[in-house]
Amino acid sequence: MQQGHTDPVAALVPPLVVGERVSVLLTPVNGQPTEVLGFVTDLTDDLLTVLDRHGEAHEGRRREVAALRRVPLARGRRPQATPRDLLDALADRAQAPGAPWVTRITDLLTGQTPPASVPAWGPTASFGAVTARMEGEWVTVPGGDVTVWRAAAWWATRMGARSVQVRVPDDEASHAVAQALLAAGFTSLDGAAA
Repeated sequence: MQQGHTDPVAALVPPLVVGERVSVLLTPVNGQPTEVLGFVTDLTDDLLTVLDRHGEAHEGRRREVAALRRVPLARGRRPQATPRDLLDALADRAQAPGAPWVTRITDLLTGQTPPASVPAWGPTASFGAVTARMEGEWVTVPGGDVTVWRAAAWWATRMGARSVQVRVPDDEASHAVAQALLAAGFTSLDGAAA
């Protein structure tokens, strides 16, 4: 570390952990300063790596970090106001039949600890037997449970998703599933109630 340099990473309280969303200003000795917004994917005594929403990893030496701050997850628009035909088209492409339940990702993940790693950046990811699809500001999940919904949401936030829809196939629809969705903050667009 350069003499007289304050390490903004070390100054954070509580300490920064892999998986958190940050804004960082990197000032390499022989390069242009670069501001990066994204998720910390690697953190050592010497290096910091941040993955932006385009899937590009930005690596910098800790002594090159001029400023750093935590950034909350982006809050999406009101998902209940999304046109139904748009949600249906997203569900069709995700091969996710059934009744739609929607929520903001920020509402689903409030109070949750970000995972240190998520599936690889890309349009789809599997969570057990469930394959979620990310498109635009939405992640679509065909069924699953709250653990799957949150895992898919954390994965999709890395690419800029702000809302999640869970599609519940008729053969999986039950009082227990509706209760779990309501408890996790989802709203039924078909008026289903617990």
